[in-house]
Amino acid sequence: MITMASVFFAVFFALLMRSLQFGVYDNMIKNVVGYYTGYTQVHAEGYWKEKSLENTLVFSDSLKQTILEHDKVSAIIPRLESFALASAGDLTRGVMVTGVDPEAESHILNLSSKLVDGSYFSKGKDEVILGERLAEYLNLGIGDTLVLLGMGYQGASAAGKYPIAGTVRYGSPQLSASLVCLPLNTAQYLYNAENRLSSLIVHTEYPRKSEGIALALKNELQGKELETMHWKEMLPELIQLIEADNAAGQIALGILYLIIGFGMFGTILMMTTERLYEFGVLISIGMKRWKLIVIQVLEGILLAMSGVLFGVLFSIPVLTYFYYNPIHLGADLTDFAEKYDIEPVLHFSLNPEIFYTQALWVLIIAICINWYPVWKIGKLKVTEALRK
Repeated sequence: MITMASVFFAVFFALLMRSLQFGVYDNMIKNVVGYYTGYTQVHAEGYWKEKSLENTLVFSDSLKQTILEHDKVSAIIPRLESFALASAGDLTRGVMVTGVDPEAESHILNLSSKLVDGSYFSKGKDEVILGERLAEYLNLGIGDTLVLLGMGYQGASAAGKYPIAGTVRYGSPQLSASLVCLPLNTAQYLYNAENRLSSLIVHTEYPRKSEGIALALKNELQGKELETMHWKEMLPELIQLIEADNAAGQIALGILYLIIGFGMFGTILMMTTERLYEFGVLISIGMKRWKLIVIQVLEGILLAMSGVLFGVLFSIPVLTYFYYNPIHLGADLTDFAEKYDIEPVLHFSLNPEIFYTQALWVLIIAICINWYPVWKIGKLKVTEALRK
């Protein structure tokens, strides 16, 4: 029971730790990629490097047909993105202005579901929806006017005044503090870029297959002065952040495995030492050592497997609860998290890889520890064992 309990807690804490890590990573990707950039984008060649309106593209029916021919592509979301100075009274801030198709954006930004105040775009009206933190900074409310100043296509002046229709709360604090959304036609008029787009977001219901979709589109659009990019190419800093944190997590997990291994070894050591007399008696009455070793190995494997099984079964409902009820951080930690553009919520993951990977590692450790009773039986001296 002690051995099984040590394996059980080893599996439980390993699963809890990795589920939290993977959950935070998935949430970071969802907040930045799933809720803004999309998993795959098509731009005019050179746009992503310079982010200039001079490198925008003209959306044609032939381009639309080429992209939609891919069976895993469910929608195309047009955008016009640029920068501007947002002003209200004496307050100003540099913002990212995004012209959106109000209907198509339900796949990505889904502004209507993130509204904290006001309403969604009204058809035919030139109005803006901005992030909650930006509205707080500029001290603006619903119906107030936001002034945008910038440079448009081919050096044209871009200036406009727009009433605020609503404010939204994004998962990324940075987006909430810097993003201004306009209807696509309004943004194109503001930047003197009629019929031009900065990017086409290729939406798919299969995010895990998005890398293959990006590669296929890259081959199909080759030679058309267009570039297709997967989110890992567009956001390498996010990948680096996840990889660095994952490496630190693996080191911590290695230390946890080391502690777990010594705890399990202690129980095996105690169990073996207490049974030396029994081993001596069995060998003295004619039992082959190799049979005794097989019995001990099978016993160790069954104990380890039982502990792993109970650990996984106990972890599933616990992690499922936290998956649907993430942990919200306190006020002090909220400020710290937002400084690093992290949503102040701890999410958990139910990725099957977490369960079988951690269970397998703990099982391997438990099996490896069984070398000790094997070694002890192999060198056991019957006369000495019977004196114990």
